[in-house]
Amino acid sequence: MRSSGLALAGLLAVSALLPLQGRATDNDAACADAPAVTAALARAWTMPADMLEAGRSAAAAPAIRPGQRADARLDDETRVTLQAPGRRTAGQAGIFVLGVPASGLYRVMSSARAWIEIVAPDGRPLPVFMRPLRCLRGEGVQKELIYRLEAGVAYRLEISAVAEAQVGLMVIAEPAP
Repeated sequence: MRSSGLALAGLLAVSALLPLQGRATDNDAACADAPAVTAALARAWTMPADMLEAGRSAAAAPAIRPGQRADARLDDETRVTLQAPGRRTAGQAGIFVLGVPASGLYRVMSSARAWIEIVAPDGRPLPVFMRPLRCLRGEGVQKELIYRLEAGVAYRLEISAVAEAQVGLMVIAEPAP
């Protein structure tokens, strides 16, 4: 009796979340909830981009500047020394150095589906702080993650499992809603 009551409670909790899950994937609803944020990110994403050659190792990694889009040439993943565990091995990859001017939330955006990790100086991948809006797909953003980053820390941005040899990347501070 007791275990069936717990199972029922669990089932009710999961079923209560199902309607929320449906709304979270609805791009129109997500964008309508934060129009100022969406507009600011779309403007930033569509600005002209610098071309970068991604590094094969942390020692050879170029810096990616927050707030400025970059087009990056990647390399075959077998030639790139990725540190973050859990990455999916397939396709193109690259490494970048990342520092931010102020502590806070930062959105990492990519023009291609990719495996993206932000790695702390101690070698541990940072947790994703929250799920993105996913409403920038119409602007060409295929992957976006949000991380809490600290000023004055030299992070490593690793991107892998990219089908294309070139990818658009941008790291931008989260604007206030």
